[in-house]
Amino acid sequence: MKKIAIVVQRCHESIVGGSEALAWQYATLLSDEFKVDVITTTALDYITWANVLSPGCETKQGINVYRFPVTIGRSEYWHRIHERLLREFNYRKQTQTDNSKLIPWSIALQEEFIRRQGPYSEPMLSFLRERSTDYEAIIFATYLYPTTYFGVTQVPLSKVLLVPTLHDEPAAYLTAYKYMYRRIRSWIWLTNAEKLVGENLWGELPGRVVSMGVETLPCSPFKAEYPYLLYCGRVDPSKGCNDLINFFIQFKKSQPSNLRLILTGKAEMEIPSHSDIEFRGFVSSEEKFQLMAGASIFVMPSPYESFSIVTLEAMAQRTPVLVNGSCQVLVEHVARSGGGNIYSSYEDFAKAIQEIMANQNHLTETGEIARKYVVDNYAFKSVKNNLLEIIDKSL
Repeated sequence: MKKIAIVVQRCHESIVGGSEALAWQYATLLSDEFKVDVITTTALDYITWANVLSPGCETKQGINVYRFPVTIGRSEYWHRIHERLLREFNYRKQTQTDNSKLIPWSIALQEEFIRRQGPYSEPMLSFLRERSTDYEAIIFATYLYPTTYFGVTQVPLSKVLLVPTLHDEPAAYLTAYKYMYRRIRSWIWLTNAEKLVGENLWGELPGRVVSMGVETLPCSPFKAEYPYLLYCGRVDPSKGCNDLINFFIQFKKSQPSNLRLILTGKAEMEIPSHSDIEFRGFVSSEEKFQLMAGASIFVMPSPYESFSIVTLEAMAQRTPVLVNGSCQVLVEHVARSGGGNIYSSYEDFAKAIQEIMANQNHLTETGEIARKYVVDNYAFKSVKNNLLEIIDKSL
């Protein structure tokens, strides 16, 4: 049986969503056709990339997971470089009117940023360099981290398939990424909007939309004595959660009701104490889907998404969505499906909640439309077929 490797920065059942979930899903989808190895690090926490898990090989569901220690994690030094990046990005954004906002740092400084953001693993790079001949193809998940940026330099480019999970964020404007990744011939995109973001940043790019499978099995709704908005994911300012919470509090002041906001996931910020805000922390998949099925609206406030698994999972549970208009991927989901609304300000946010919840028949109809969109476009079988097809063409 032919072998394929999937390289990703973390791999563990406690990590939900993101490129980690994508990498594991692709590994399981491909495991019937190939012998699949996942190549990753011993880190769990993306804030520090501290070595937590044991190095070595673990077999899960017939898939070998090779974990290598992180030799460079994040430090205060990286945070200072990151602050400089944000300052220069915001300055260029304010002073330039065209799309040419790529940040012209020296390649040495850019690679210092990429390496020092972690997780940088010299043992992993050595493994890729020494064992690349074992694999027919090597899939690298997410463009951002040194596991991909430096990893692709260790293997023949003819074997590389890149799943960039790209969104419009300051780091993507570093020219080093453009110059490195334009050498790759096989790209796997999650949405058309993501591909457009890539081409706006880095020029015309190859590849096709393969997407990602989403769980569509309907669940029994959580039975609450009150209507609620729901957010699932990292509760983090970078995910737009400050705006979500502040907008919700403002909405409740102007529109008193028994509406509540429920948040699930890991808190990376302080959540204000409020009688109508409930933080549940990590929940099981079953509880998450029940909460999604019972929610009046699922809100995704993040301006940076390359796919947004949880948004589509909520739509599959017949729940209308309200998404941040700054994220073209989320806008595409809503525009293509008709299964929700888009906001760019508090006024949009408040108006959308009132409109969605004003008519129960409309609420139900919008939820059915949302579910149909996910079932038609993101079923596991169609994603697997797309993935096998692009791998076959690259071999």
